[in-house]
Amino acid sequence: MINTILKNQIKSERRRRNQSYQSLDYMLSRITYFDFFSADAFNIAKYSKYFGQLFAKKTITSEFLLFPFFYCDSNVYELLDECEIKDKFLDLLNDRLNTQKLSKKVLNELPNSLKNENLPYATEVNLIFEKAAENALVRFKTPVITSEILFLTLMESLDTKVGKLIQTQILTSTEWHLLRYRLIKSLHKNESIIRSDVSKNQHYFAYLLKTELSELEFNKLVDTDSLVTGVQLFRNMLITKLTKVNIFNLVFEEIKKSIRITNKRKYSR
Repeated sequence: MINTILKNQIKSERRRRNQSYQSLDYMLSRITYFDFFSADAFNIAKYSKYFGQLFAKKTITSEFLLFPFFYCDSNVYELLDECEIKDKFLDLLNDRLNTQKLSKKVLNELPNSLKNENLPYATEVNLIFEKAAENALVRFKTPVITSEILFLTLMESLDTKVGKLIQTQILTSTEWHLLRYRLIKSLHKNESIIRSDVSKNQHYFAYLLKTELSELEFNKLVDTDSLVTGVQLFRNMLITKLTKVNIFNLVFEEIKKSIRITNKRKYSR
């Protein structure tokens, strides 16, 4: 009798877990490289459009992707500040563009009319995003495109406007190699901690948490040895919410929407 009850409980728990994971796969299905950006990398990509609008551009070219690194909070922002590169770049920006000194406050107070997120990226920028995704997966063995990976991709894209700007006018050869080393070291540290401290079956949730938190918040979990606890709490909270979602209703509504959009068949009256 006791064995039967125990078997039923295990069966029920497995069923709930399977339902939760299927719901998670459905609701978090990722289809573009932006879905794999860390929160800070996504902000950088978004703010590049605001910078483009400040200078009345119709498309966002690669140099505008560089600007937000010196204004938006991220691991790279802290590193550029430590290496005393930030002030050098800002002086160059103000000299070349003959503009008033920009600041985080100016960016945060942009009128809504300038916050047009539909401004297209130039082909060069889309190729940089694709290369960043390739670097993340193939070179650094991580599904998350962080600000370090994005900046490193800009630095190494020597045939682009932004790559030439970084190499010839912002960094000396020594500074370029030193900064590249610091970026790779930072990437290796975070990735090795996830792989060594977090159990293998929790890696998915660790990377998912990395896309939800800012990089400074994630670093705080690492520095305080709280990463494992944070991942477990995040996973439990996520699963609890998913068990309350009626996945069948969501699928049904999406199918109806798809039929309305794609069905071009005409019926006689």
